[in-house]
Amino acid sequence: MYDGLGSWPGLMYLTEEEKRDYEVMEERFRELHPDCKSGRWSIGGSRVSHCCLCCPPPPMGPAQIEKLTRLFQTFPSAEERKKDLDAWELILTCGHVTTFIQHRENTYVRRVVDCPECQTRRGVVESKRLGPAYTGDGVEVARGEAEQARVVAELTKAGQQLRRQQQRAAATSSRIEELQKQLSPTARGDGIA
Repeated sequence: MYDGLGSWPGLMYLTEEEKRDYEVMEERFRELHPDCKSGRWSIGGSRVSHCCLCCPPPPMGPAQIEKLTRLFQTFPSAEERKKDLDAWELILTCGHVTTFIQHRENTYVRRVVDCPECQTRRGVVESKRLGPAYTGDGVEVARGEAEQARVVAELTKAGQQLRRQQQRAAATSSRIEELQKQLSPTARGDGIA
């Protein structure tokens, strides 16, 4: 596995003696792996090549395992990722309605899906986002609950929009009153006091 001769330099940098050694090692590799058409791997600092198909790499050391463990711990769990999924109601060409779940950032729904009732591929005629597909604890939301959550979200958004419009209207009304006070009663000409 490890010969301690150091890694091979680039092929164009080999000396004549190194080229002969390289050819001998290549011939030996081909004898040991006559049917191998897979890639190769080696260890840094060694000139021995190993076949990716039949020579498994050495096991990872504790430091590598610890590094990979820390890396995988930074990924959100499957339960946390469910919070970002939305349910969509799809009306298919066969007339059946089905639910489709995908990530919230995807606004494009597939054009063709499997119909669970017809047991065949059908085109999507219409799609409507229902809202979150899972509750906070990772339980799938039923179609009616998803629709209700979507309506609540729309209602909240519409209420916020109405409050902003009312505040703007009140500010505009105040500005009109200030401007009317600045005008003299005769200059107004409308008789508004």
